Amino acid sequence: MKRPNLRIKRSSVVLWMMIVGMLIFVAFSVTLRRDTPELETPPEKANPVHVMTVHAQSVSDLIRLPGRIEPDLRARLAVDKGGRITELHADKGERVSRDQLLLRIDDRSWRALLENADIELREAEKEYNRWSELAKTGAVSASEYDAVRTRLDRARVQRLDAQVHVDQCEVRSPADGMINERFVEVGEFAPEGAAVFELIVSDPVKLALDVPERDIAAVQMGTEIPFTILILDHASFTGTVTHIAEAASPANNSYRVEATLANEDRVLRAGMIATATLLRARREEAVVVPLSAVIPRRGEHFVFLARDNRAVRRLVKIDRILGADVILAEGLEPGEELIIEGHRELIDGALIERVPIDAEPSRNDAPIEKVGRTLRVSRG
Repeated sequence: MKRPNLRIKRSSVVLWMMIVGMLIFVAFSVTLRRDTPELETPPEKANPVHVMTVHAQSVSDLIRLPGRIEPDLRARLAVDKGGRITELHADKGERVSRDQLLLRIDDRSWRALLENADIELREAEKEYNRWSELAKTGAVSASEYDAVRTRLDRARVQRLDAQVHVDQCEVRSPADGMINERFVEVGEFAPEGAAVFELIVSDPVKLALDVPERDIAAVQMGTEIPFTILILDHASFTGTVTHIAEAASPANNSYRVEATLANEDRVLRAGMIATATLLRARREEAVVVPLSAVIPRRGEHFVFLARDNRAVRRLVKIDRILGADVILAEGLEPGEELIIEGHRELIDGALIERVPIDAEPSRNDAPIEKVGRTLRVSRG
């Protein structure tokens, strides 16, 4: 009977020892917590940004179109009479004046006809003069006198016809211009209608544009169109609209527009590529911001605003893109502060620090994307 009592006593001792050990461990842990200092939460780091104030502005809605310089006249001059070329009076690269003789075809046979016509005309005139004196005295009948007058009229017509044939053996310049090409040589036989010269009239010249259907309403007769020429170091010129096509081209549904301008110094040459600027309309009270400040994502566009040193995400709606700028239809109001640099890695509610626009903000010792531009807006 004694052994069971000893077992009970031993179990009680072990249980009390475990309880005492747990109490000692708890007391030691509490002491350690009191002695160990609490870890402090690191302060939130501000994101350096560039900010601009949004203003309502008067904006010129412009469209830039490619164009080309064309001569006022580009004609292939042909011979009216077939024959052998006996004279050449112009070469390519030469400037010629209106009615200047450029080429002559062998016209000997036609000149012979002209001489016969001259003889017939002189004889008819002599006969008519004699019969006119007789008609005054009443010595000839009216029918005889009419026959003589008819002969004279026919002689004059024949002489005029012969002169036309002789003239058609010559090629003369229809305008002041430059011979761009010569296609024949002296001694060659030129068939009737064969091209012998290409004439270019480059003063004035024309700026030719293909204006899309949606923008043709912005073009009127007499409208001045400024344009630049890349090959001439972006030199600026202005032409006046002198032609607007009545029908659109079936190829691209655009309308041909021509703007004419003087070219006395002949700086502009046919075939030069131009960039023209058309004024669609002027927009009053428009909100214009840098395109780089607008972030596209999943078919939507948003920006970040600066408010109480926090970044506020805002959805916007784009009306029209103007080069490096954009007109917003919805989303921003004048007076709000728009973040234009340092916004690419922001989240809604992030802490921000406004940095002067002429400073170089940095983020985590790495440079923020530098736009490198100023907001350019046409003002009224």
